[in-house]
Amino acid sequence: MRLSFPALCLLLSCLLATHSAAQTQGSGEIRLLATPDVLNSEDGGEVLQVYLPPAWHTVHKEWLDNRGIKEVVPQDQTIINWREMLAFQVIDKVRMPPQAYLDQLRDALRSSCDFSHFQTLSGSVNSRYAEATHISWCGQVAGAAWGEIVLTRIIAGESTLYSLNKSWRTIPFRSVEAIGLPEEEIRYWSTQLNRSRLCDTRRHDC
Repeated sequence: MRLSFPALCLLLSCLLATHSAAQTQGSGEIRLLATPDVLNSEDGGEVLQVYLPPAWHTVHKEWLDNRGIKEVVPQDQTIINWREMLAFQVIDKVRMPPQAYLDQLRDALRSSCDFSHFQTLSGSVNSRYAEATHISWCGQVAGAAWGEIVLTRIIAGESTLYSLNKSWRTIPFRSVEAIGLPEEEIRYWSTQLNRSRLCDTRRHDC
């Protein structure tokens, strides 16, 4: 599988049909995302339990060609003027190690940005799912007047990849030091992305 990388979106604008049973968790809420096959199955299957911060709202969701995304932004922002975004992708019928997927994202980013930089934050395999997390800097998105920083966590399911992204839209920049994203901001949002989890209703662990 090779990835395309549209100029105006570092998050692969392929959008997701969702099952959105909301549950309260602290000051935020949990939304349940799954593929159409799981939603239409009597037996159920893999479900991504997505944590959403309080006062964030959905601005885009759709399913297309076995891929999808749910995009949410703070209440005072829109799909046009967003400065921060959370995007949760489901890429169905794919078997790929998380790091291999991140490597493809890296290649796509290099061809779509005037300046790019990457940092691997973690990688692990628990009893069921492999995952990896990295952060990428794009100094200026091709054809646009802004840069983006994207924190990405990839989880490999049975035959589906799940991508959890936190994005910052920025002024153009030419070095990581020039944009100055604080380490505590990265740690905070890494913790928020880790509040989401993959489970399987067939194993009764959701």
